[in-house]
Amino acid sequence: MNDQLEKEAERKGLLPSLAASFWFLRGGRMDALKEKEEDEQRVEEKLKGLAVSDDLQDVETKVPAEQDCVPKHSIDMFQLPPSYKTSSPKEKQLLHIADDFLQQYIHLCPDRKPLFLHPVNECGVEKFVSTTVRPTLLPYTELYDWDGCASFVSDYLVMEPLECPITLPSSLYSPTTTLKHQRGNCFDFSVLLCSMLIGAGYDAYCVQGYATLETCTLDETQELCPLLRKPLETQVPKEEVKKKYRIKPIPDMQSKFKLQQEAKNAAAIEAAQKDKKRDEKEAGKPKLEPLHGLRVHAWVLVLSGKREVPETFFINPFTGNRHNTTDKRFLGIESIWNHRNYWVNMQDCRHGCKDLTFDLGDAIRWEVMLSESNPLQLVPEEEEELFDSDMEREKRVSFDMPPSWVAPIRIPPRDTDVVEVREWFENREDILVRREVNKQTQLTTDYFSEGHSLCLKAHTYTSLEPKTGHTMEFYSEARVDGLHKRVETTSEMTEYFVGRDDFLYLRHVKFGKQGEETQRTVMNSQPIMQIKECFHRNPEKPADEDVAECIFLITEEDIHLRYHLKDKYLTASKKLFHKLPERNSKGHKVFMTPETCITYQVLTILKIRGTEEADIKLSVSIYNRERNEERRQQREAMESTMKDELLGQKEQDLVYLAPFLIRSGCRDKLTKEQALHVRDDCLTDFKHHLTYKVNLIQARLEKAVEELQKNHLWFQENKNQLSTKEKDDYLSSCSESMFHINLLEQRLNREKRTAPQKYLALDDKLRMDPRLAEHLHYT
Repeated sequence: MNDQLEKEAERKGLLPSLAASFWFLRGGRMDALKEKEEDEQRVEEKLKGLAVSDDLQDVETKVPAEQDCVPKHSIDMFQLPPSYKTSSPKEKQLLHIADDFLQQYIHLCPDRKPLFLHPVNECGVEKFVSTTVRPTLLPYTELYDWDGCASFVSDYLVMEPLECPITLPSSLYSPTTTLKHQRGNCFDFSVLLCSMLIGAGYDAYCVQGYATLETCTLDETQELCPLLRKPLETQVPKEEVKKKYRIKPIPDMQSKFKLQQEAKNAAAIEAAQKDKKRDEKEAGKPKLEPLHGLRVHAWVLVLSGKREVPETFFINPFTGNRHNTTDKRFLGIESIWNHRNYWVNMQDCRHGCKDLTFDLGDAIRWEVMLSESNPLQLVPEEEEELFDSDMEREKRVSFDMPPSWVAPIRIPPRDTDVVEVREWFENREDILVRREVNKQTQLTTDYFSEGHSLCLKAHTYTSLEPKTGHTMEFYSEARVDGLHKRVETTSEMTEYFVGRDDFLYLRHVKFGKQGEETQRTVMNSQPIMQIKECFHRNPEKPADEDVAECIFLITEEDIHLRYHLKDKYLTASKKLFHKLPERNSKGHKVFMTPETCITYQVLTILKIRGTEEADIKLSVSIYNRERNEERRQQREAMESTMKDELLGQKEQDLVYLAPFLIRSGCRDKLTKEQALHVRDDCLTDFKHHLTYKVNLIQARLEKAVEELQKNHLWFQENKNQLSTKEKDDYLSSCSESMFHINLLEQRLNREKRTAPQKYLALDDKLRMDPRLAEHLHYT
């Protein structure tokens, strides 16, 4: 393990630089030897303080010697061109030259990592990396500049990490396959981006090197959000116009002592803020991870010169951002390549890339693979015959890079006109499941599943503000009024009903302007001018008594009734009523409350929907026991309560006649007279119980109505003196009172309707009771 660490440290710059070792091979033996001894002493001191974590040791032992080529996508090889599946004679010759170059490299640099020369493609065929680059100029103006190309690659493709973070990938797919499947690793990203940049006229190269954990894994949590970056403001200097006459400036009457004190305080505050920011920055710095400096990464290098590029820079293909060559996130470079050649970095990378020189014509700093003017400098003259003959060397010098085997890169034209956007949701507390946004009409439609608090099924709107047009669909089976749909505009509203007992199927309301003098039902609501209700035919009533249309004219205080048309009649019967009666069928006064006002219901729905969208909450399934411990306890408590109630019910069924048997003094077998007496007593007692229950509900209902009337009279007398909050409290109390009154009325009607049925059911139960059956069976 120590040998491996020393080798890795030597490659990273802790041991003597590779440049020094090459100078040693080229003649400067004694000087380089002295430098090597001095560097080794310094490295030994550094290695003593170098702590290697157990994680790094585990990673190094678990990394396989060679990665298997596992296809990342299901690729149909039959549709690929023949160049993807086979190699031409020139490509085979290039692979032979690359192997020869690699052998020389390994011999002279045994401590460095292997080069990325000829991985297999998607068809399992070895291809030289330079032939995988396909320069292409795409017919889109957005992709003519480097920033457009980088943004397209980073946004269009999905990042996949390397199979092993510290070893090279075993395969390199073509840019066409990467575009088709829209995913790839850093090498796939870089080859595609480099092909586009070279086609656009840039001097671009793919880079094999090492980067930080955040760069390799696309972790941007420590980066500033691009939306928060402020653009640089360029101030244009204004030309001063010399004036012949100038106004004498007003003398400064401020105290210089106060200004000095304020400047002193401001400087102290600024210094404190800088110290705080520095402390936060130091506290937020990530700890050195165990694989720092070993993580393999690929990016793009753009040299200055072509396309008026002023200075050399890097492009991270994952983000599409531009970085200086001195950026600390890039830790070292092994090699670079384009569509014409391959270069190996021979410079020291102990301080990252900030000291690197990107003059590719310098054979000392960059070892080129194919060169027409200079032979390969990797092999010393005395050892040359061990690796290659003169003939092979001449071939390498005069060899030209074969054309790319990749098919032309094509990007299908995008549809710039987005017509509709659909979104699907799950586990929302407001039960919203789908949202459709029409980009042309700006209409948004929300779809809800069953169980919404407002029984909403669909809601179409442009804004959640009132008076902007809304279309609402409801689950009519879950609503008491059978409302199916409601369409609202600024001037009118239409409601559609289904399955109502009164055969109402449509209600149309017309609103007036805000300033008109009309009777308003609720503050801050639109005045109602007319209400029109339409009814289906009721076959149980005669046609001339069955109302077909009812129109309420609010301003005229008239009611127009039109009845259904009788058979063999040309016109329908009509009636006109003036002024709505103030009392209902029970003699109680009719009050307009928020619950009876249509506009108030609409405003309430919009308010609730706005609250739901402003504070989106997720619902947790009742089957998720890890997150629903409280629900589980409630369910267990409910089950135990039900068991107790079930046992109590069984016991009650056995002893429900006990009071009446004890009262009659009979404990053993009953006679017929005793059985009849017990039955009559039981039925009489049950009848008194039902009557008491109905009277109690009736008394509570009358009391609630009386309190509502008193509150209404108080409000009419003091409404001009009340504040807005007091008025809102009054409306809320009225709403609760009306809800309570409606509930009591429903209970009262239900008790009256079910009382005879309960009485007959008890009579049948007594006849079937084994203690009374033999005497009551024939009565």
